Amino acid sequence: MKFKKIIIRFLSLILLMVTALSNTGYMAHAQEVNINSTNGDVVIFAEETEWRFRVVDGQIQKRLWSLTWGKWLTEWEWV
Repeated sequence: MKFKKIIIRFLSLILLMVTALSNTGYMAHAQEVNINSTNGDVVIFAEETEWRFRVVDGQIQKRLWSLTWGKWLTEWEWV
């Protein structure tokens, strides 16, 4: 009986750890909101991005950078 309780606790702990670790990749980001104080209008700004370029072995590659969030949005692509 004691062995059964230990097994159940161990499996519960494993399940809890797997659940906690699997949800770390999903993050929600709120968009930037600007409220105009004169008339109360809400203005939502779009995400700002720019293409970054580099030369590897004489060929050009590009990658999309998010200015809003400060992170890469794509992998390096051959142009």
